[in-house]
Amino acid sequence: MRIHSLRLLGLIAISVVGIISVRFSLGQSQSGSATTITDSQVPPSALNSPIVVTRPTNQPINSGDYILGQGDSLSITVFGADDLSNKPVVVGAEGDIMAPLVGRVEAGGMSVRELESVLTQRFSKYFKNPEVTVTVVEYRSQPVTVAGSVNTPGVIELRRPTRLMEVLSQAGGLKSDAGDKVFITKMPPPGSFSGSESDQKASTQEIDLQRIIDGQDPNLNILVHSNELITVPKAKMVYVVGDIGRPGGYVLDGHSSTISVLQAIALAGGVNRTAKASQTRILRPGKDDTHRIETRINLQKILADKAPDVQLHADDILFVPDSAIKNVGARALEAAITVGTGIAIWR
Repeated sequence: MRIHSLRLLGLIAISVVGIISVRFSLGQSQSGSATTITDSQVPPSALNSPIVVTRPTNQPINSGDYILGQGDSLSITVFGADDLSNKPVVVGAEGDIMAPLVGRVEAGGMSVRELESVLTQRFSKYFKNPEVTVTVVEYRSQPVTVAGSVNTPGVIELRRPTRLMEVLSQAGGLKSDAGDKVFITKMPPPGSFSGSESDQKASTQEIDLQRIIDGQDPNLNILVHSNELITVPKAKMVYVVGDIGRPGGYVLDGHSSTISVLQAIALAGGVNRTAKASQTRILRPGKDDTHRIETRINLQKILADKAPDVQLHADDILFVPDSAIKNVGARALEAAITVGTGIAIWR
């Protein structure tokens, strides 16, 4: 009897341990997996769990938001009304279209979705609960001009709501010497200069491209609109040439207009052992841009912390001569940079 009781107790203990083990393993598998939730859904008890937090990004672009204008060709269909003509209609110079059955309708300045709503009201006189669809067949009213340091500058016709980075991509992308700022100028639409010139002022917005590329502020990747001018200026640069590790042009930080000689030399890989550092020169553009002002510095003393560092400005040339070359004319250095003798651009 005692043996039977002991066996029964043993079976009960094994069952309890099994249930606890199963629950523990399930708890581990659930806590060990990443859960995708939003910030507002994170409970205090879950702060120690591995959580992937999702944050809202730019709102998706919808073709229904496209703003119609002169020259756009549209296709209008009503569900179930197969007898209506599917011939495309064109937005005229005054912004109107000749829609099938309902006649003249104002469309210029409306989005595709808004025009669908207007046409739905018009067609409701002839159909019960009409389902109207407007499709843009040809886009001809949304020109955007891209100029500056891009590979293929020119006019781009927007075919749908388009963001800044996509427009720059359609322009061939940025050149290597492009700066990290973009200027978007909102130009008055053609034919709007009937008033005084002061009433038709353009406005310019500055966009920090680097913040978009680094993911710091995706909201700066704004929608581009028709008749806007996108200008990509060249970056501010200094040139370090001569007997150094990596001669070339170095892009200044967009938030600073200067760089020290020591910083420039460090970016350029330092001076070579054969360099005549004591005869280093800075060639700075003059006020009339016809010649450069030459300033001699003793880079050897600056490197040894026996002389103060010197600030370089945009378009300065820092020349570190070879010990065998005592003098090189400023014009020769300018010509080397202008012609492009293999000088790389470094960022």
